[in-house]
Amino acid sequence: MVGGTLFIYTPEKMKETKRLKPIKGSIISRLNKVFIIQLVIISIATVVGVIGAAKIVEDVLIKEALIGEAEFYWDKKEKFVEFPLPRTMNLTGYLVKDGDFSLVPSVLESVKEQYQRIKLNETNPIVYVSEKDDEKLYLIFEEAQVARLALYFGITPLIIVLLIIYLPAFISFVFSKRAFSPVLKLVERLDEAKITRKGYIKLDFDDIKKMGNTDVNVLIDAFEDFSVRITQMIHRERNFSRYASHELRTPLTVLRGSLELMKRQDLPPKGHKLVQRMRPMVEEMQALIEALLMLSRDEVIERSEEAILINDLLKSTVEDTIRLFDPRDITLEWKPNHLVQKHLPEQLFTIVISNLIRNAISYAEDPVIIKVTITGRDIIIQDNGKGMTPEQINRIMEPFYRADEFGQAKGFGLGLSIVDMICNQCDWKIKFESEVDKGTKVTLTLNNVEILASAEHIEL
Repeated sequence: MVGGTLFIYTPEKMKETKRLKPIKGSIISRLNKVFIIQLVIISIATVVGVIGAAKIVEDVLIKEALIGEAEFYWDKKEKFVEFPLPRTMNLTGYLVKDGDFSLVPSVLESVKEQYQRIKLNETNPIVYVSEKDDEKLYLIFEEAQVARLALYFGITPLIIVLLIIYLPAFISFVFSKRAFSPVLKLVERLDEAKITRKGYIKLDFDDIKKMGNTDVNVLIDAFEDFSVRITQMIHRERNFSRYASHELRTPLTVLRGSLELMKRQDLPPKGHKLVQRMRPMVEEMQALIEALLMLSRDEVIERSEEAILINDLLKSTVEDTIRLFDPRDITLEWKPNHLVQKHLPEQLFTIVISNLIRNAISYAEDPVIIKVTITGRDIIIQDNGKGMTPEQINRIMEPFYRADEFGQAKGFGLGLSIVDMICNQCDWKIKFESEVDKGTKVTLTLNNVEILASAEHIEL
């Protein structure tokens, strides 16, 4: 990569376009969450503080003011017997002598506490009771007006305080967002990248580099360096696959031809036996080469232009694979419940079936019974082999893993890895069911299968 441009290498013949998955929990979403949580906490704390202040005003300041007003009245009354009771817009005083409540609101007679609220004229004023000798002074304070004033004068400072707190928080959020802007642009650029199999995809990071964020520029440089290395590695892999495909297949083709010619010669029994032993080994080596080449590169899935009759292709593949194990005692039980056809990559389908049949025969003792059933989209292959434990079933798709590593069956542990890879590429489903000493059942489920006929219309 040169000049802030990233080249992403992809295989050339991919017909579909892939898109990078969006990243969950992005930085900007986390910043938004932190900012919102911060504002909520500040708002709750401020509101709780104002409510607490209002409670203090009611329970402390008003009570102290009423106590002072009562003391002032008793002090003046000692000097002036006819000193008038308090009469203001918010404060009203009543004097009760010798328990006579006839000249005061009747609700005062039920007052039991020195400081409490009462219900009077559809309001809930505060009443304070002060007693001296045989007289009781009732001070009724209508705090509604005061509460409104407190509300007005409380909201205004609250808004000012919140603005003072919110403004620095918002400024911090804006600066944080700007600080992360190059990172967000880098993530967005990568997210918008469309990767096809036509060659290289050019991603220009020059505008992000110009933002001057040192950390992001170091990250981009690392991307560039790795992209160059990956591109070089893929070039080497493709060249190896191309050359290995030619160089390894050619001698195997010669060996297969030579073995066929030797079979037709008048050889002694030992010679025929050697030829017979060599043939499956050559077939095995060819299958291994195909497997290694397929694992080392991204094969193009080329589906047939015309629908293929699955029944015929399946049966011929199974029979050809069984012939490789001649002269072993192998019986094929063929049970097509449906006649189906499908557009599919014929070569890949043949590799999958061949590997499954080869495994079924390799891990079974004579007489071998292979039962192949076609039911709708499902192709079911059952054998009477050794079977597998649940632990072995969980690992059979791993490359180079062999369930019976020390057994007599030959193999490299790649067959089912190839099967798994092909099924993933073709969107086929495969399921293994097995029990030790009772054999294995494999269900291959194809997609978009067209059912042409059921069992009663099929000539077996």
